[in-house]
Amino acid sequence: MSERTTYEQNMAFIDSTLKRLERNEVGIDELETLAQEFAAARKFCQERIARIESVLQQTLQSDQSAG
Repeated sequence: MSERTTYEQNMAFIDSTLKRLERNEVGIDELETLAQEFAAARKFCQERIARIESVLQQTLQSDQSAG
């Protein structure tokens, strides 16, 4: 399992994995490991988006209370 530390790296992995699956390029022996890596990449991206949404929400609330 390679180390993906950014949102962009994880999204690129998700995109390439989906393309490989669509082209039927994933063997049964690789599928379990790939599914685990895919789940980890998806979780990373979801958590990153949630943090961004939280910061945006806080920013909007502070802007509204200041205005």
